[in-house]
Amino acid sequence: MADLAPGFATAAFRLDGKRALITGGRGALAEAMAATLADLGCAIALASRNGDECAAIAARIAERFGTPAIGLSCDIADEASVEAAVAKVVAELGGLDLLVNNAGASWWGLPQDIPLKGWRKVMDINVTGTFLACRHAARHMLAHGGGAIINIASVGAFISYRPEEGQVVPYTTSKAAIVHLTSDLAAQWAGQGIRVNAIAPGSIETGMTETLDPAIQEKTRAGILLGRFGRPEEISGTLALLASDAGSFITGQTFLVDGGQSLG
Repeated sequence: MADLAPGFATAAFRLDGKRALITGGRGALAEAMAATLADLGCAIALASRNGDECAAIAARIAERFGTPAIGLSCDIADEASVEAAVAKVVAELGGLDLLVNNAGASWWGLPQDIPLKGWRKVMDINVTGTFLACRHAARHMLAHGGGAIINIASVGAFISYRPEEGQVVPYTTSKAAIVHLTSDLAAQWAGQGIRVNAIAPGSIETGMTETLDPAIQEKTRAGILLGRFGRPEEISGTLALLASDAGSFITGQTFLVDGGQSLG
């Protein structure tokens, strides 16, 4: 048995010397995730098509937590761009131990009216983009002893909405695909030192939730057992667990962080 000395549980969550790439690296949720990992000692790279905004967040993280942090441009649906981003992270941070796939897109509309370009955009970013980031990060991890990948799914992967609640069939379908992709990749790479898990947030006080009509927001809130939307930082505990040795015996799982929304 391991030495269960005072401080062993705290130490298990530390990420000192680790390097993480967060895709979809702009916005409040990405910043909260970057802050979580940085607070545990991890160096951070944030990537999105808006490299300037990623760089601004990285500067705040570096100043606040005293850990290396960089921002870079990356089109998650373009393989050459993803490959270049991973290479830049490895070059500038000295390696890559953690990948958080946070890039995402949605398209609103009744399924009979959604244009094919809308469907393809969501699938290209949410599914293909996640796969590309996993593949190129894993190539480095496989050559350097392993790592951890955390895909950001959604409570929408487990809920089917009526039209008055949500018209987001491409989004929910893509997030359900992420759940299965996560378990498939976990099965493929478990023997080579890579753990792959997913977090499925519920409605969070940022991003897509804020774009919903106020009446739909209120209806959604009423269906959450805890009676409110989540805060970006409420993803932190689950992220810390899955990124660190505290979660060393967890792989292939999707963790709902939804305030009971999937049960409401």
